[in-house]
Amino acid sequence: MLMLTTTLSRVSLIVFCRFLAVGKSSAVSWVPTFWSASSASSSLHRSKYSHNRGNRHDERDAHQHHNLHIPTSFAPPRKCHAGARRVRRTKIIAAAIMSSPDDTNTAAAVGGGSSSHPNWRVVDVHDDAGERTSCSPFCHPSSETSPSTASAAPWSTPALRSALDLYERMKTCTDPYIAPVLESALHDMEMAYRLYGPFCMVGSYNGGKDAVVIFHVMRAVHAHYCSEMRVGGDADDGTMMIPRPRVIYFQHPDEFPEVLSLLDDTVERFDVDMLAFKEGVSFGEGLKYLVERNISPGKDGLSFHRNSERMPPPHPLAFVLGTRKNDPNAGSQGIYAPSSHYMPPFLRVNPILDWTYGHVWHFLRLFELPYCSLYDDGYTSLGTVKDTLPCPALKKNDGDEEYWPAYMLKDWDLERAGRVDKKKAKSK
Repeated sequence: MLMLTTTLSRVSLIVFCRFLAVGKSSAVSWVPTFWSASSASSSLHRSKYSHNRGNRHDERDAHQHHNLHIPTSFAPPRKCHAGARRVRRTKIIAAAIMSSPDDTNTAAAVGGGSSSHPNWRVVDVHDDAGERTSCSPFCHPSSETSPSTASAAPWSTPALRSALDLYERMKTCTDPYIAPVLESALHDMEMAYRLYGPFCMVGSYNGGKDAVVIFHVMRAVHAHYCSEMRVGGDADDGTMMIPRPRVIYFQHPDEFPEVLSLLDDTVERFDVDMLAFKEGVSFGEGLKYLVERNISPGKDGLSFHRNSERMPPPHPLAFVLGTRKNDPNAGSQGIYAPSSHYMPPFLRVNPILDWTYGHVWHFLRLFELPYCSLYDDGYTSLGTVKDTLPCPALKKNDGDEEYWPAYMLKDWDLERAGRVDKKKAKSK
């Protein structure tokens, strides 16, 4: 009996070892890594992480490309493609916050936003009806019939909870590569909120990868700051209204459709207030418009809307940017930098100034944040359709037009290699 038991044990051990030897390659394919050589033959891996893009990402060639970076394993990012559900955009005229009744019939945000408070409004600073207003452009009329008051749009509860969850994940992040710079970015953003408050913080959101990073850092800090103020005694009854995060965008006739799709999806999904300046409005004109009308409402969100020659002084404005040190326009900026002398007065907040190209992609993929689908087609820096091409360093083969995704770029100095000189672009 003892001999039989020993024999069976040996047989079981041999079978188990053979199972491990045979199943080793298939087991590795279950590891959630984007570019694992052992997972190249796994159809399950490709279908799960390539987002139904076929076999265009052939991992077997990745290690042979001198400009490719094989990233560590992350969960698959959520991407936004052109053709996604679009948000109806409401037009508002400069100086007059009121929108027409037909235009305010915007679909409610996925996060639970009110249909009476549209998420996306278009501003034409050249279309001035001559009316002066003492409320912020981000405020919404209290009613169509009584435009005597306006208020900030309250942030939907689902969107607030989502942002608070993201904040907690960021604060507890232990990833050794991204945690140090992320901690600094959160701290710098929190200090800006402490000085300016939620009504005077405006983010620049143009759909690029850096703008995506600062948008999500901003909404996370926005949620945490407002929640702390609500329960921390700033509001006597604990009912301080939490406004939506505020972002702006400058429309361009040559914008990529994929970028517009991401913007629309983001505005609706995360229930933010977007002011889109109409084509033809310069950066200086748009920012001047905001700075001169930055009348912060009270803690209940209410503000006044009236004709008046004696306007109350505007509050200082902080403008959150995705500038990094290697950007052409970074100059000698610090984390906090006053605007240039030729611009209206505001504070530039650059929370990711010290981040690298690698930090940006590590962050977006680690936290599974949606980004423009063009980056998966080899674009590494986005301008317009007339001056932007896929990065040549990510081209798979000389004879075809297939490109590796942006996060596989190894030589970060080539980030802008796909950008065409603007003078050459205009001549085309």
